[in-house]
Amino acid sequence: MKKMMIFGLVIMAVGNIVFADQSIPTTTIRGMVELNNGMISVVSGNTTYIIRGLERYIGIIEGFRAGVQVSLEGHAINRTGDSQNVILFNPLVLTLNGQNYEIASSTPSNLPTDRAGSGVFNRDSSLGTRR
Repeated sequence: MKKMMIFGLVIMAVGNIVFADQSIPTTTIRGMVELNNGMISVVSGNTTYIIRGLERYIGIIEGFRAGVQVSLEGHAINRTGDSQNVILFNPLVLTLNGQNYEIASSTPSNLPTDRAGSGVFNRDSSLGTRR
């Protein structure tokens, strides 16, 4: 029993070391915000990026609406079976009208929020104030 526990711990430790170095590369996309089937998307060239989680910021980030040009930094996720021209995108930073906004992760343990709990910080401000 003791050998099995030690063996299990060793396997878990090796697994953490191997998988810790595999990170998803960050991508930057630029394009116009649109609504596609009720979901926020950014069209860049022939590709439509379905942006996950930005609907919570409508009305919080001033000027964020359909038809505006934005730049997004985050992780592009190609799913099998999806069209080559449609890609899911998990945003980390939104740039709108020259202002950078850090987008909160959906993971509760690392969800940075201000006192109002919106999770949006103006990255350009030295105090990290909410916009």
